[in-house]
Amino acid sequence: YDFSAANIFRKYGKQWREKYADMAHKRLRSWGLNTIANSSDSAIFMQRKTPYVDRFEVKGPALSGSDGWWWPFRDPFAKEFRDDIIKNLKERKEQLNDPWCIGFFVDNELHWGGPEDLAKCALASPANMQAKIEFSKDLKKKYAGDIKKLNDAWKTSYSSWDDFLAKTEVPKGADKQDLKDFTKKITEEYFKVIHDEIKKLAPNKLYMGCRFSGYNPLAIEAAAKYCDIISYNLYRDNLKGFKLPKGIDKPVMVGEWHFGSTDRGPFHPSLIMKPNQNARAQAYYDYAKSALENPCIVGIHWHQFSDQAVTGRFDGENFQVGMTDVCDNPYPETIAKIREIGYDMYNVRENAGKSEKKPEKKENK
Repeated sequence: YDFSAANIFRKYGKQWREKYADMAHKRLRSWGLNTIANSSDSAIFMQRKTPYVDRFEVKGPALSGSDGWWWPFRDPFAKEFRDDIIKNLKERKEQLNDPWCIGFFVDNELHWGGPEDLAKCALASPANMQAKIEFSKDLKKKYAGDIKKLNDAWKTSYSSWDDFLAKTEVPKGADKQDLKDFTKKITEEYFKVIHDEIKKLAPNKLYMGCRFSGYNPLAIEAAAKYCDIISYNLYRDNLKGFKLPKGIDKPVMVGEWHFGSTDRGPFHPSLIMKPNQNARAQAYYDYAKSALENPCIVGIHWHQFSDQAVTGRFDGENFQVGMTDVCDNPYPETIAKIREIGYDMYNVRENAGKSEKKPEKKENK
């Protein structure tokens, strides 16, 4: 049951959807916010009054043992993977050439594991998994098609290459470099296929990455190679000191951040708790200011517009993280700080890093 929608209906009446959508755009402009984040209501952002981004998740065969934050890791070598990207984009045909649409995030908080893990997941997968077939091709090339040479290197006892495909145990003696090489290959293939299909069907839109939560260096390097923007979900007090790995120069988008408290609203203080609404509001200001002063950050998207119901959403999440409560009342402390930094954002950005001129000392005579 959607308590927020029920309360909005009570507040705005029969035309509540249209009135609420119109109010949302007015509020964003009034508060100094200039973008609608992903996972928002298309009925609102397709009014084309505020620039927006969208997101979709790619479906397809999943590598065995790849379950992570939200979704398992899909096999990017599989035909179904590419087909699902095309399907998702075509379902958004009105957005593909919409000047109000900035671009697309694809997937969310995938589990990347360590530098050998995706290769291990491929080994644990069934024989018809395309990633595993691709891995076998690479190994055949490296070991001159001789299964005995692979067995010597990996301390295994495969009877044939078909046996390699059929077995789902991950050998303890598998060559670490072989695992790293294929983890890198599957990581790059993931970003490359998504990039290629977005640029075919939506060449004027940005590929905004996968919203990293956990990651490894291979994933960041591959994202930098194929994404227009690298995206992270960064729940922390501020972005001071945040930087990309050495040698990577790419714009960064923060897909999620927030602060909550329990002095008003729902009883769960969110992932980053502050003692009261005044402290929460100041935390918003400090985080946004640190983003504006960080040269690699190009945007930050707050999670989320309204508090979640006390009874929880589909997974039970019931955070006090809204700019408004479940009755559509703005939190005045937070809104005041949103306006303060939002109205001044371009000045803060322009002056970031500029050292203040110290007044000249006058000599005593």
